[in-house]
Amino acid sequence: MASHSLHSLSAARMATVVCLLGGLNSLALAEEPVKSDVTLSGQASVMTDYVWRGLSQTWGHPAVQLSVTADHVSGAYASFFASNVASQFVPNASTETDWSLGYKTKLNGIDLDLGGVYVYYPGSNFNKTSFGYASSAPSTVELYASTTAAGFTARVGYIPTKFFGWNENNSGVDGVFNGEQPQAGLTGSSKGAINLEGSYTYAIKEGTSLQFVLGHQSVPHSVDVNWTYGRLALNTDLGNSWSANLAASLTTQPKAFKSYGSLTNNGERSSPARNTVILSLAKAF
Repeated sequence: MASHSLHSLSAARMATVVCLLGGLNSLALAEEPVKSDVTLSGQASVMTDYVWRGLSQTWGHPAVQLSVTADHVSGAYASFFASNVASQFVPNASTETDWSLGYKTKLNGIDLDLGGVYVYYPGSNFNKTSFGYASSAPSTVELYASTTAAGFTARVGYIPTKFFGWNENNSGVDGVFNGEQPQAGLTGSSKGAINLEGSYTYAIKEGTSLQFVLGHQSVPHSVDVNWTYGRLALNTDLGNSWSANLAASLTTQPKAFKSYGSLTNNGERSSPARNTVILSLAKAF
């Protein structure tokens, strides 16, 4: 009887231990985070100049930028970008915001990216300058497609809207490009602008890479406006999600952007399409 009781007691204890272990395992599983189909990432950065396709958007002054991207497991993504800009170059604007939607996938080892971006400048309009221009907001839509393989990327962009609000009223010959370059400007609609760009990224060592960019921006019905630009950039990982970038920006400096008159009508002049060096510091999150 004693032996049978001891055996029964041990079996009972074993059953209790098994139940406790099962309960702890269930609790541990319940505490595991639920995997999401969406991954969020972002970056905050500061730079000595905001240069877009060879043109300074900040009149040669520093910029602070923020970008956030949501990637879905399907390949779809949405992103937001914001930066300060100069009202001397973008009429009555202090901020640029870019809203993008796209889809990424792989085809035979090649990365494909298809999407569109809406560029919006809050409060910006050519009619808010003191030059008497008609209403025309610089907000722009660009559709794009790119392929990437072995470090090489080829991209094409198409703008079905007016090119940042340009038209014959505000950017015609002897218009916004007046003064020293009266022959430069638009002779018709700026809709249908095309951008072609190629780049190559070379990994020097882990955390350090060199990037070469060559592109061309064409604007329909324009005189001395189209330009070619290049960029040579060295990017270094500083650790703790920090990185530094040193870049040389080069352009063909079209006549339209030589000694460009400030849209604030304060007598200032600058050359947004000029060769320059840019230093930036970024923090990923």
